[in-house]
Amino acid sequence: MRGHRGMFRAEARRPASLRKDVLRCRFTPVNRKLARRPPLLVALCALSALFFHLFLGPRVLARPDALEEGVERLARKAAALPHERRMTLLWANHSGLSEERAERLRALFAAQLEEAQVRIAQGETAPPLRVAIEQTPSQIVFTAMVPGEGSTGIVIEEVRRAAAGMEEGTRNGVRLQKELLWRQETKILSAAMVAGGATGEKKLLVLTEEAILVYRRGPEKWNLEFTKALPAPRQAPRSARGQLMVAEDSNGRVGILLPGKRCEAGVADESAVSCASLATEWPSGRLMALPGCGTQTLWLKSDGLDWASEDRLLLRNAGAGKDAAAVAELRVGGPVVSISAAESAGSATVVVRDLGSGNYEVYRVALACGD
Repeated sequence: MRGHRGMFRAEARRPASLRKDVLRCRFTPVNRKLARRPPLLVALCALSALFFHLFLGPRVLARPDALEEGVERLARKAAALPHERRMTLLWANHSGLSEERAERLRALFAAQLEEAQVRIAQGETAPPLRVAIEQTPSQIVFTAMVPGEGSTGIVIEEVRRAAAGMEEGTRNGVRLQKELLWRQETKILSAAMVAGGATGEKKLLVLTEEAILVYRRGPEKWNLEFTKALPAPRQAPRSARGQLMVAEDSNGRVGILLPGKRCEAGVADESAVSCASLATEWPSGRLMALPGCGTQTLWLKSDGLDWASEDRLLLRNAGAGKDAAAVAELRVGGPVVSISAAESAGSATVVVRDLGSGNYEVYRVALACGD
């Protein structure tokens, strides 16, 4: 202690000019050179704050995901309806959202219901609460069908696609997107989209066991324009098969492959379907191309392993073998019935039999650049 006191007294005897701007500690005095380092620390702190603002800040301060907000609103609406004490959750993604993202939304929906004291049964027999995710040109639409005592309540929540965005695909390739066009309980053999007439108006063709139905796009839905019966004899319902064939230069006509014959029908008028006997070669997929994503030609096929399980649409390079790795894939809720043409080389019309509802569904499946 004596040595320290002597040091402090010596310091106190120094002229004021030498003691100016000198930082002192009880044990270790600090000289003038160290006192001038804080500006460097301030600069480093400023750079750190700028980095946070430019790169990390937007993520922390960003608005919650628009789809998650929509699912939370849907859960609150569903919980407010009269409902069964216990329900099973059946979740079906019919949109272009990835299955991973749809699964995250399903988990969020279930958690929101649990918070509202709505019990979701796991592995039990209970009335189903069905939720479907569908896609229109401008919206992602969530529909929940809530079972109650003697009735079923329906709630709908819509999220603008521009606000929601879509799941990112691979940055060096293509991805598949799907959009639900049509759904019905009765069997669909095949479907296709064509440009009908001189106006290029889009039409949806649906082939059933008995007829081909021509739909015209309205402001809100597809409207039936006319129906053309298929020539007799009729096919046995269980083994009925058919495929619509559309060529680029079809001039408003469509080919119909049926067992043992090929037919033709016009889509601009109500003229009868004409057929001729012909050995049938069934196409196994569709060639597709999207110039904006490269020059390669791609082959769209289904996994087609089991008619009693969900299916996948696989996209491969046209020159690759059947065992080659897929460039992109898209899961669907049931077996793929047919793959036909759509309005461009970068899209296809796919018919799926949904295992959850038993309905036949028609999708527009399109190529999109990975970015």
